[in-house]
Parts: sequence; structure tokens; C-alpha cells
Amino acid sequence: MQKTISLSSITFKLSLWLALAAVLFLTASAMFADLDRVIELLRGISFQWLSLIILAVLFNYALRFAKWNWFLRLLNIRVPLKLNLWVFFSAFTMVLSPAKLGELVKSLLLKNRLGIPISTTAPIIMAERLTDLIGLLILCAIGFSQFAYGGKMLALTGLLIITGVLCMTRPSFWNLADRALNMHPKLAGFKSAVKAMQQSTGSILSLRAMTFSVPLSAISWAGEGAALFMIFRAMGLQTDNLPAISIFAHAFGSIAGALSFLPGGLLVTEGAMGMFFVFAAIPEAQAVSATFLIRALTLWFAVCLGTIVFAVGHQRSDLQAFTLNPETGPGCVTDNQ
Repeated sequence: MQKTISLSSITFKLSLWLALAAVLFLTASAMFADLDRVIELLRGISFQWLSLIILAVLFNYALRFAKWNWFLRLLNIRVPLKLNLWVFFSAFTMVLSPAKLGELVKSLLLKNRLGIPISTTAPIIMAERLTDLIGLLILCAIGFSQFAYGGKMLALTGLLIITGVLCMTRPSFWNLADRALNMHPKLAGFKSAVKAMQQSTGSILSLRAMTFSVPLSAISWAGEGAALFMIFRAMGLQTDNLPAISIFAHAFGSIAGALSFLPGGLLVTEGAMGMFFVFAAIPEAQAVSATFLIRALTLWFAVCLGTIVFAVGHQRSDLQAFTLNPETGPGCVTDNQ
């Protein structure tokens, strides 16, 4: 029995490392393919505009971290700020994983450093993606009143999200999962994990939680839409409704990319944004250049930032000095230093 468990553990870890290597290889390949074009475009943007664009992107990251921390607190998990920042930004290395499922690395890091069960924090990753999509839908709904573009896709996305949230917040959904596990004795060991996921999901997808997290998501993603607007302005583009066009295009492209389940929404996000730019009569040269830049200054910037944060933090002793507090249990820690 012990050999079986050991073999399963080795297989899981090997699969995890292989998946990580595949994502990193894909990320590096895609980045280097666009590198020359991005460098050329960046040279045409002044330092002042570039600074404002990066600040808008960092604004998005800051609010998303606030949402992540909010979800942790709803589950009564307290993580020291420095360690929490490291965990959050380290997950950016996995941005190019399909549907951002690679961000489950946050749960793995919390398990590794604090012993918090993955089944407890994994629902947060799912809730982040759901609330991100709802926030993006809100931005699109505001823009749709002006552009009347992509209505069928947006309506279908909204329907799928509402259905998913309603299912995951109903006891009958989890009872069905429990019965499915009972039908297979070898899966009985997962029952406690499913129970933990049910409890976490109920807390973070409650009406109270979403009343805070959904508006926060909309505001945060509007930050990257603002970054796209600044890119256009840095290129000298002046047209009516440019702020609305930028925010809608970014939100619409992000939703299309998420629905594709392709790594980072590559090609789909760019294609969806490009199609809308044609619809909005944005000149082709500026539309293509802006699409390249917004992807570089959001997607690739996130990957580079996450890689640096992970590499630096992984070596720091002050991020390895936390242990479980035996009196309070997982999520409450003591500093050994």
C-alpha cells in the first residue's frame, strides 16, 4: 500500500513538472516570436506614456491582489503580506496555461509553505476566473449600449457563468459529486477534499462575497482597457469614443480568449480585438500595433514580473521562515525569525 501511495505521489509530481515545463516552453517561444516587433513599437512611445501605461496595468494587478486577499479572509486564512504577495505574483508565470488553470500553483505554494489543503484554496482560483469574467461582461455591457457588437457571444457567456455559479452554490450539486465518489471505492479518499471545496465555494461565491468581488473585478480590468486607450493616444490616434472603444475591445477580446481555453487566449484574443477595431473604423496600422503592445504590456509583462518575483522570493530566507501555528491550525502562522 505504501509503495502504491509513493508511486502515485511520484507520478503526480512528475506530471506537474512536465506541465510546468510545457507552459514555460510555450511562453518563451511565444515571447521571442513577438520580441523584435514589440521592441520596435516600444521605441515609438515616449517614456511618459509608457510609464502611465504600466501604472494602469499595475493598477489592475493591485486590485486583483486585493480580491485574492479578500477571498482568503472569507475562508479565515491569514497569510503574512510579504509571503502572500510572493504567492500571488509567482502565479503569473503560469498565465499561458489553458484557462489560467496553472494559477493553481498558488494553492500548491500555500500548501508547501503553510500546509493549507489545496482543496480549501483551489476554489478561490475558480472564483477569481468567474468574477473576472463577470467583471469583463459588465464592461462589455456598458460598451454594448454604444456599439451593439458581439451580443450573442456575450449573452451565451453570461448564461454559462450564471448556470455555473448556481450549480456550485447548490447542495444538490455537491451531493451528486459525493454519490459519484461513492460509486467508485478507489475515489472514496477524495470525499474529504470535495467537502472542503464545497465549504470554500459556498463562502466565496455567496451574494455578500460577489457584491464586493465583482465590482472590484470590473474596475481592475478597466485599468487594462485604460492602458489600451493610452497606447492609442501615445500613437497619436484621435477618434470619437476612444476610451469606450479601448475598454470594450480589451474586455471583449479577453472574454473570447478565455472561452477558447487556449493558452493565454493566444491568437483568439488578438483576433477578437482586431475584428472589433475594424468594426469601430480604427486605422489598420494603429489597430495592429496597439494589439501587439497591449498584449506585450499585459501578458508578457505579467510573465516576466511573475518569473522575477518567484526567482527572487524563492531564495529569500524571510519567505521560508513561516510555520504552522499548532494552536490555531492551517492558515494561521508564526514567524520563526
